[in-house]
Amino acid sequence: MVTGNDAGCRLEPRPASCVLEFIAYQWPALRELGADWPSAAGALRLDAAKRPELMHFAPGRWLAPEPTSAVAAMLNSAAAGAAGTLVDVTGKWEAMVICGAGAARLLASTIDVDAILKDRGCAAATLFDCPAILAAPGADFALWVQASYSADFIATVQRLQSTLWPGY
Repeated sequence: MVTGNDAGCRLEPRPASCVLEFIAYQWPALRELGADWPSAAGALRLDAAKRPELMHFAPGRWLAPEPTSAVAAMLNSAAAGAAGTLVDVTGKWEAMVICGAGAARLLASTIDVDAILKDRGCAAATLFDCPAILAAPGADFALWVQASYSADFIATVQRLQSTLWPGY
């Protein structure tokens, strides 16, 4: 049984029907992209429910999970204006959420979350030897793990959960 202040955590898959990635041709050259773009390193644009809708996860690279029509129009306009290229990466990333009081503790087994996300909303990272994008728009952690690594990522998280919180 879980004791103390640790209440464990859950890993919840979040299937995505559309994921887009925008890659700028020049970095940093964001004037042509407009003020609505999250341009600072690790900046997030959140939707009304406080979920990431456009993430600046690496230099000159943005991920748009489940883009709204407004975000898709923004991305298409930037691509049409020759600011970069827009790629449909649906299937490349598996969306997941790690939630619960023990989420940060679980991730601390692989990275220093506070250091990686210091002054950032998101970052590209390697989690348990799996390429991923990590975002912390609130108390939970949103993840996009490369699909070819997702089975290993899930198995590692399950092993850690049983070690950190036996009987959880």
